[in-house]
Amino acid sequence: MSERLITAADVPALLAGAEFFSTSAAGEGIDFAGVWLGDILAHTGPVRLVAAGDLDSGTVCAAIGGMGSTTAMAELPPSGAEPEALARSLEGRCGPLGAVLPLNAASVNALFPVAAAALLGLPLIDCDGMGRVFPLIHQTTFELAGLSLAPMAAVSAGDDSLLLETGSARAERLARVVAQSAGGWLLCALYPTRVGELAGAAIPGSMIRVLDVGRVLLAHAPGRPAWTGGPPHPPWENGPTWESGPSPGGGPPWESGPSPGGGPSWESGPFYEGGAFRDGGPGQRGVVAPHERLLAELTAVTGASVLGGGRLVEIGPSVRQAAALFPGNPVGLAVHDHDSGRLIRIEAHNELILALSDGSLAAAVPDLLCLLDRGTLRMTGPGRLTAGDLVDVLVVPAAPLWHTIPGLALGGPGAFGFPLRHPKEASR
Repeated sequence: MSERLITAADVPALLAGAEFFSTSAAGEGIDFAGVWLGDILAHTGPVRLVAAGDLDSGTVCAAIGGMGSTTAMAELPPSGAEPEALARSLEGRCGPLGAVLPLNAASVNALFPVAAAALLGLPLIDCDGMGRVFPLIHQTTFELAGLSLAPMAAVSAGDDSLLLETGSARAERLARVVAQSAGGWLLCALYPTRVGELAGAAIPGSMIRVLDVGRVLLAHAPGRPAWTGGPPHPPWENGPTWESGPSPGGGPPWESGPSPGGGPSWESGPFYEGGAFRDGGPGQRGVVAPHERLLAELTAVTGASVLGGGRLVEIGPSVRQAAALFPGNPVGLAVHDHDSGRLIRIEAHNELILALSDGSLAAAVPDLLCLLDRGTLRMTGPGRLTAGDLVDVLVVPAAPLWHTIPGLALGGPGAFGFPLRHPKEASR
């Protein structure tokens, strides 16, 4: 990939894309981070976005990510001094940082690494370790590849500094306690390594994907003309280069042909027929409703499928409680699919975990579940929804590492306390 620049003008797209990949429940209340990042970029200038292969393989790098409450972050935002403190903490153990990368390119953690790169004057590597939001800092592809989370540096809202040398699961527990005791959040630098070790451990192309999705969403924001031709940001050059080149559908190349799970793809399947959307709903054949056009473009860019859409008929506390280790507020939602009459039940903690269609498991973590509000054409979540709202349920396939046996053990339904096999696992 040729080097690109992230400027202050890119912040709105970055923010919109970060909401999309936050699994709806975890992306609420992050607008403050966009304002903060925009101010930083206005003063520092653009950030260089590079592929890992563009850097020397011996370059020291670390993942940057926040943990804790986004509400607390908004009330007591970072000062801007945190990245320098993190770099100093790691320098004595790993040497000077030569680059940074996102822990996960979603929610606030799609923005914090850009700010860190800007403030440190370092390139940002276009990859991440989740491809979405997971609740625990060690639920990463870095962990699956055997990279060490430690040493992990952290800075709190009150400028407390922490350097942890311990195992991944214990680091999560210790850091979570510190975050709760020191203002509600921590900004962390973790998984320090050499750039050459990222091959096979990181999910490449993550930041470009966030920007591309964000541009699609902004193009459909009320009052703006819809994007009607070509990629929204010459994305992926000739398609995203995750592992094996571009995919035929324009989405992640690990998925070729129709979208997974029998769902809709860009120009085939039940959703898109004969050059027009299927009958039913607000749009009829040949008459494309705004939310249908947006869904088509989102599926084209991300390789997503549309599980269904219709009226939200139920929302409230979930019958299942999250395990003590997992931060979250368990919520259950039910959507009545307009076309099929199916009832889609969704379980959420801080993230949307799984979806049942008429009682059968239809989608689950590690794949990304997200909700589109038909009224606002914006990604939404339980905190913004009320019974009666019209929503569409999208499923974005996770990177291949997540669908391995170790990946499903770390990030599949069982990891969240649901004794269910992932649909792809069940089909093997």
